Amino acid sequence: LLQKQGIKKLDETLLSLEFSRADKLKSVLKKYVEIIEKTSCLMQPNMYRLINKEAMVINHALLGNRRAIAQLFVNLMEATLQQELESRCRWQGLVDAWKALKKEALVQNFSEFMASERIQAPPAVKNELESMLKNQEALQRKRLEHLCAICDLLPPGYSRAQLAEWRSSLNSLNKHLGWGWDCMMRVRLQYEKTWQECLAHVQKCKKQLLDWKAFTEEEAESLVSPSFLQMVGALQSKVEEELEGLDMRSRGPTQLGSRQTEQQSADLFSYFQEAVQLWEAHQSMLSVQELELEKRMEQQRQKHSLENQVWPPAPR
Repeated sequence: LLQKQGIKKLDETLLSLEFSRADKLKSVLKKYVEIIEKTSCLMQPNMYRLINKEAMVINHALLGNRRAIAQLFVNLMEATLQQELESRCRWQGLVDAWKALKKEALVQNFSEFMASERIQAPPAVKNELESMLKNQEALQRKRLEHLCAICDLLPPGYSRAQLAEWRSSLNSLNKHLGWGWDCMMRVRLQYEKTWQECLAHVQKCKKQLLDWKAFTEEEAESLVSPSFLQMVGALQSKVEEELEGLDMRSRGPTQLGSRQTEQQSADLFSYFQEAVQLWEAHQSMLSVQELELEKRMEQQRQKHSLENQVWPPAPR
């Protein structure tokens, strides 16, 4: 812009000088016309022809100068425009290269952010899963101890009330096996916080592009929407598959597909129940036989007593 203003100023200055020169030449011609008229060295027609001839030569020279000035103005403007165009192309090339570098750096930064352990394996989720594993291990140990406790309830030191209480406690322990719905909800909430953090980082990257004043809203959106959101979506799909696997385990032994533990517990209780019933049946038979034996012994005692009363004792 300054260069164009300088060219325009130069053109105006040159034209002003040409007009000033024309005025001076006009004054000189008038002066010499007066001198020639006073001296009468030439006839008036010859004088005017001479002056007109000189004036025409001067006018041609002045017109040539003006054409040269106009051509100079055009040449300078064309050179300036060409220089501006070349500078604009170089500048645009540098801007495009700078934008490409910034895009690459931003994508690399976001990729590193998504690959970080804080996003791939959030510490809160890891702690939650470790806590659940410890709880499940403790429940398994408690359940194993409870299973072993049935040995103390075998005949003869048993009672039906104790056996029923053992069965109820075992069912309660079985229900608590597995991750549990509340545990899975806590894990999902932790991952939801991670997704929100990822989306916030996406918006931060978009804002960074706009703050550089080199990217339009459309350019920033075209970079962020397809690539960055695809990375977040891919991680979400991966995590959802993992959570689906954990969710199958979280249903516990009372859910469909996990009834093996419940069935085994029922079979074990049924086995011991049959053993107790068999023991009680044997006990009942022994009681009947004992009563019969006592009855027969009483009969024999009475018979022997009667015989002693009928027959006196033999003399010694």
